[in-house]
Amino acid sequence: MKHTFKFISILSIGLFFSSCRTESGNEKLQEESKKVGTSATKAIKGIKAGIENATKIDIEMAETLKASGITLGKIKLESKNGGRHNVLNVYMIFDENFNKSLTMKVVNNNGEEVGRTKTPINAKANDAKYIDFIFDKNTNIDRDFKISLK
Repeated sequence: MKHTFKFISILSIGLFFSSCRTESGNEKLQEESKKVGTSATKAIKGIKAGIENATKIDIEMAETLKASGITLGKIKLESKNGGRHNVLNVYMIFDENFNKSLTMKVVNNNGEEVGRTKTPINAKANDAKYIDFIFDKNTNIDRDFKISLK
């Protein structure tokens, strides 16, 4: 990102100084500036997409829940109750009525369980809502940990 900014800055300055004080020079500068702006926008969007993909949280959902008509949307990692990264805020979509408790489990990269929580959920068919799965304050969830929902 730093190199991209330097490149765009140097290119812009070069274009500015190379243009004449004529109308055609100003038009050329404007055209080239548009190209630089378009390239910069594409680069920034690509970087943003890469970061979002690298920081995405995946939850492995039990097949029985999928069969119950539950799908997951956006997942956010938050902090509550004096903890750090101890809450998974999950957007859940329900195709059918659902009234059960779900268990979320987190396993670190060494295969050790580091957190488990049980959350009661009551939803009607066609509901969609964010649900907090709050873990103990000592649980610190990393984005690359294995997370499962049953």
